Amino acid sequence: MKQLSIILFIFSCLSPHLFAQNKLNDRFSFSISGGAAIPVGTFGMKDISNAVIYYVPNSNDPSYKYLIGIDKSKSGFAKNGYCYNAQISYRMTNHVFLFLRAGQTKNSVQTSEISAFLTHRSDLQEFEEADYKIGSVTPGVGYTMSLKQWDISLGLFGGLARSKFPSYRSILLYTTTVPPITWGHEGETPNLFSFSKGGVLSINRRIKQISAGIEITYQHSNFKYDITMRTIPGGTPNATAHDKLVVSLLTVGLQLAYSFGK
Repeated sequence: MKQLSIILFIFSCLSPHLFAQNKLNDRFSFSISGGAAIPVGTFGMKDISNAVIYYVPNSNDPSYKYLIGIDKSKSGFAKNGYCYNAQISYRMTNHVFLFLRAGQTKNSVQTSEISAFLTHRSDLQEFEEADYKIGSVTPGVGYTMSLKQWDISLGLFGGLARSKFPSYRSILLYTTTVPPITWGHEGETPNLFSFSKGGVLSINRRIKQISAGIEITYQHSNFKYDITMRTIPGGTPNATAHDKLVVSLLTVGLQLAYSFGK
């Protein structure tokens, strides 16, 4: 977390200056926002033929291989989702401000293409995966300008993001057991953490202390994890796959802000 440490160090250096100002409360503002979370880059790709991870047990016979996972760094299979955020800002000058934002995004996973691929490869299967849920806390610095009753702000941020473990399974519908045998992850499913960075643009119309408008953000993070698949019950575990969930999101939504200054 080298990048996060740098940001926190900058904030600690600035804090004596911040809290030495007169009328401290007049410099704060608070905003909430929410809207669509649109996957971009590999996070939104759905190319299963390019994303399967194979294991070759015998290097002398590369034709003999078996599937051990889905490479999320090549295709995330994420659908459009939603986001919500809260942000507190401190105005250092008429144009420069510091802020701290926290929020969460949620995107469901496109599974139909993976189910079709696995069915074609062996027999009838149904692939399942839980929604991607990404939470983040990110400090940043921004610049704002006013045009009559309009405020236009641009900020850069970097901080900590957390993701649920991207656990998935395939139900082997061709088996005769009740319930059917599944092919899924064996082992712990810890939360994953990553440095998250991005930028935010907001355009708001101001009415006294309240302003409302649109907010557009781009946020990127990488979550590394290991996954070990096997048939359940009774199957021998596959080789462990080392993977990375690459999350790139463009969010577009509405923002409502309140300024404590008079």
